[in-house]
Amino acid sequence: MTNEFENHLTSSSESLSPEEAERIAPYFSNSGRSVVALMNLPEVVKGALFSRYSRSSKGVRRLFLDEFFGRVQTSEILAISEVSTAEARAKAEAFYTRILSDYGDDSVGELGGAHIAFQEVSQIAAKTIEDHRIGLAFLEKSSRYVPFDDKVNGQYRYYRDSNLCESRYGEQVIQHLDGLFDSYAAMLPRMILYLEQTHPIDEIEFENALTGDVEKFARITDEEFRKSAAFAYKSAVRAQACDLLRCFLPMATLTNVGVWGNGRALEYMLLNLLADPFAENRWLGRAGAHELDAVIGPFIKRADDEKGKRLQEYLQGRRAVQRELEKKYLTTDGERRATEDGRRMTNDVETKVTLTRYDADALDAVVAAILFGAGEWEKCAVMTRVKELSEIEKAEIVRAYVGTRGNRRHKPGRAFEHARYEFDLLINIGEFRDLQRHRVVTPDRQAYTTVHGFETNEQINAVPEIRDAYNVNMERADKLFRAIADEYPNEAQYLIPYGYRVRYNIELNLRELYHWCELRTTEQGHPDYRLTSQQMYYAVREVHPLLVEGMTFVNLKPNPPMSRLRAEMRSAKKRMGNP
Repeated sequence: MTNEFENHLTSSSESLSPEEAERIAPYFSNSGRSVVALMNLPEVVKGALFSRYSRSSKGVRRLFLDEFFGRVQTSEILAISEVSTAEARAKAEAFYTRILSDYGDDSVGELGGAHIAFQEVSQIAAKTIEDHRIGLAFLEKSSRYVPFDDKVNGQYRYYRDSNLCESRYGEQVIQHLDGLFDSYAAMLPRMILYLEQTHPIDEIEFENALTGDVEKFARITDEEFRKSAAFAYKSAVRAQACDLLRCFLPMATLTNVGVWGNGRALEYMLLNLLADPFAENRWLGRAGAHELDAVIGPFIKRADDEKGKRLQEYLQGRRAVQRELEKKYLTTDGERRATEDGRRMTNDVETKVTLTRYDADALDAVVAAILFGAGEWEKCAVMTRVKELSEIEKAEIVRAYVGTRGNRRHKPGRAFEHARYEFDLLINIGEFRDLQRHRVVTPDRQAYTTVHGFETNEQINAVPEIRDAYNVNMERADKLFRAIADEYPNEAQYLIPYGYRVRYNIELNLRELYHWCELRTTEQGHPDYRLTSQQMYYAVREVHPLLVEGMTFVNLKPNPPMSRLRAEMRSAKKRMGNP
């Protein structure tokens, strides 16, 4: 029997024979749908499978069959775990149903969890799923390691919203999306060639994993070392090219998202999907509830029961009110249009980062938190005493507390969570997709639009053919978006390429700022978010220099020419050291 949601989701491109489908039946909630939950698999297998999933173009079931099922280690683990669980599951479900219905103890839902894969969903859907912060962990198909230039049954991998594609704009929509992918596919080998010409392999230095010697490729004589270095270079160039060209990809681009979560968090995720303004997300909510019902049914039943539906209505109502309040108190339509026209197609990096708000008493709050945890004083008394300290004494306390950090993982303690900062980020969508992964923040994102203009990286500008193709595609996206956005405000967002900017507001504490800036400025990071994170550091240093003095692992150097090379060299080094 076909479920209603199946007709509204992108069909799975996985192809399994009847024998293969039977083989994986104990481990997946279905053999052919685009949303599937994992079952009866040990945690070590599920974790390894999802880790590999993020760097593969294969679906999760095909990947399991090709790379996990049948291997000696995996087979041994599965053999141990393949015990009849029907009776145990029935008892557990009865228990949880009784607890949840009789006592309403939400925390019980956090004691069990599940893995679920959302396959071939749009970037709109992926970002909605990943907007959830607590109780969930995500892995998404990488746009760095997996090119998006292939076709399935003669069609590029992008989401075709039925409302939009069946409208009077349908032909233009398909032509636009096909054009973006045509350009991405055509420009990928050209960008690889440009990188190879500007950074020739013979001039690149490589470190021998066995001897520690550093040599230029042209001088390497050891065959194994030379082979490993060539592989690292080729991988780095390809990853760099994919990074640079992802700005062509639209929000309709299909991706795979692997999710692990506890029952309570999964229930709330489903509830939000069911209340979402995008039809795709609502159908994914139904599909996810159907698949998870086979695995942790009692945990997620309230997502769409009578109380769940009332909560969905409440969430939908709040969004509608928010839109009306914005129209009433901020700008008229005329003022809004004038502002949009003034910002369209700009590329001013100075506007990327704005520190909009911070705690004026951040230093005192941090010092008080440092002292409070070590004694028996009430907090008010500690704060009073701290205000009496000199600036020199406060600096001594902070520096002693931070100590000598050996690496970026040696984070200052929780006292640093008592200082908070709010940033307004105007960044390209590709960059947003990376930075959205930080969950110890209070995030708020506006709708995807073309009104803030698009960014062009220097490598695209350096190759006239790529630059011209990029500008043509971006201008067409803007024109088509403006033509249909009033009539289809949600669906029009599928047309927007990653190169366009989105306004993203975040509030985070000082401790998370250390993690953010030191992680996102590493040399292998994407050039876009390296610049954003460096500017965030500079903004806080301007107002609270002492508090970021200990941020010794923030990398303020310019972007390296081949940012992925060192990471690929490390991988090659591991391969050489562990044959």
